[in-house]
Amino acid sequence: MAYPIILCEDQIIQLNQLEAIVQTYILFHTDLFKVEIKTQSPIEVIDYLEKCNPKQGTYFLDIDLASSIDGIDLAEQIRATDVQAKIIFVTTHDEMMPLTLRRRVEALGFVTKDQPLDDYRAEIVELLTLAQQRIDATRECQECDFKFSIGSQMFSIDKQDIYLIEPSSLPHRVLLNTKNGHYEFYGNLRDLEEKYPYLFRINRNCLVNLKNMTEINFKSREIKFDSELSRQFARGKSNKIKNLLKQ
Repeated sequence: MAYPIILCEDQIIQLNQLEAIVQTYILFHTDLFKVEIKTQSPIEVIDYLEKCNPKQGTYFLDIDLASSIDGIDLAEQIRATDVQAKIIFVTTHDEMMPLTLRRRVEALGFVTKDQPLDDYRAEIVELLTLAQQRIDATRECQECDFKFSIGSQMFSIDKQDIYLIEPSSLPHRVLLNTKNGHYEFYGNLRDLEEKYPYLFRINRNCLVNLKNMTEINFKSREIKFDSELSRQFARGKSNKIKNLLKQ
C-alpha cells in the first residue's frame, strides 16, 4: 500500500522542482509513497480530499497560493479529513509559522524556499524520512493491539487473540469474538478493515484473523477457529485466502 503525497504550489517552476526532489527520494529510498496530486490550485486538493478520503497523506503546501484559500486554510481542511496527515509548509513566508501553531494544523515541518538549493533539497529529504518513520510507527501500532471502547471503558486486545468481527443485531454495532470472550461495541466493518490490515474480509459481513484459524475447507468454504466457532467465506475469496496462507 502506497501512501499519497500531495504537492500544492502556485509557482509552476517551484512546483516542478519540488516534484523532482520528491520523485528522486521515492526512487532511491522507498516505495511507501506515491505522488497523487501535483497542482497549483488548492481547490483541486479539496476535490481530491472529498473524492478519495486519503489516509496518512504527506502534504507539501505553499502558504501564499494566489487564491482565496491560502495554505493554512487548506491545511485546516486537510487535517479535518485526513487526521493523521503529515503537513509540510514550503514557503518564503517564514514569519507565518506562529500562525500555523495558533490555527492548530500541527505541521510536520516548515521549509523556506529562499535558501541554497542543496540545503532546500536536504530539508525536503529529511522531512520525507521523518514522515516515513511516523507512518511506519503507526503501521506497527496497527499491527499490534486492537483498540475499542464500551461506554467510558477502553479495551486493548492483542491481535493474536482475535478470531473474527461481524455486525451485531443492534444498529451501528459490531461483535468481536476472541479467544477469551466476546465484546460488542460501536463500529463498522469498513473502518475496521482499513484500520487493521491483518483482518481479512471473508464475506460481506465478516472480518477474520486468518492466523488464528484451526482448519479450512475449500470445498465447503468453511473456516474454523475452535470447535464451536466457524464461518463460511465467499466463493470469490478462495484464491486470495490461498495466497495469504502461503505468505
